[in-house]
Amino acid sequence: MAKNKRITNETVGLDIGSYSLKVVSLEKRAETQTLRAYNIKSVPWNIKETELKKAIKELLKGAELSPSEVNLSLSGPDVIVRFVNLPKMKKDQLESALVYEAEKYIPFSVNEVVLDSIIIGEIQEHGQMKVLLAAAKRELVDARIRLLSELGIGINILDIAPFAVYNAFIRSHELPAEEVSAFLNIGHSQTDVLVFSDGMPCFMRQIQIGGKNITDLISRELSVSEDEAEKAKSVPDESLGDDVRAIQIQVIKEIVNELHLSFGYFENRYNKRVSKIYCSGGAVSQKDKIALIGKELGMDIKGWDPIGRIKLDETIPEEEILSVSPQLAVAIGLALRT
Repeated sequence: MAKNKRITNETVGLDIGSYSLKVVSLEKRAETQTLRAYNIKSVPWNIKETELKKAIKELLKGAELSPSEVNLSLSGPDVIVRFVNLPKMKKDQLESALVYEAEKYIPFSVNEVVLDSIIIGEIQEHGQMKVLLAAAKRELVDARIRLLSELGIGINILDIAPFAVYNAFIRSHELPAEEVSAFLNIGHSQTDVLVFSDGMPCFMRQIQIGGKNITDLISRELSVSEDEAEKAKSVPDESLGDDVRAIQIQVIKEIVNELHLSFGYFENRYNKRVSKIYCSGGAVSQKDKIALIGKELGMDIKGWDPIGRIKLDETIPEEEILSVSPQLAVAIGLALRT
């Protein structure tokens, strides 16, 4: 995790996950990005804010980073994304209209959320425009701002985690315009699904199933501690191997069932079929899980390296970063934004 000198054209991406913290520092010169430092730190499930603050300090110290501001991601059930069609209007008009329109599409009162939107296209025949509407509980946003402020760190950009992943992908890979693709980010507590058609986002869903479900089920079914279950999930003991694999398959099939529902809804609404899936997150390092998802879905699914065209600082061994890069997709996507 490179020893990092203070640089002025540095952008730092911070991913506060439910099971681990990830940070990435990129130096930008013209069209070139160089990975100067990164770090990953595990944290307990449902960590208290005081302990989280301490963990972030340790994360940054381990990477020898002291940023004045970071790009930060939001995710979880308190974050909602909808794709809606609205009458054509200017951006400033849209901001005003959202106050009245948003409650039609989100399960929260507009007084409880922070709203943002992006115009992503037009529907010529109906005189409408396609709008990406994002809403995050104000309580969550305020808590993140307060947390980092107490560490002396400002927030430059707040992004939604799946869109940070997509940002990392498009900076390093070509996506055929006619391709209908889905991006999966399999995290500890949830799996994010983002579908793109003709190069534009058009559907997103957060499935509340992830690696923690496997850990919890191993712990419960095999009567072992959570730490033992987490270890068994990654490197099954011979005596537990078959049982652990059966549990992993059970949870993966639950994810697959939810994906079937999501893709079915997408196909019915847009009359298009997802043909390829790109996968990131900690599960990507376990290729048998990815292969099982692809087999169950009957689709082409592949992991991808979010480092892509990013250069590596000479102090970062290539084999070291490649072993953990799937976990850094969100943080890299954040650091690529300016």
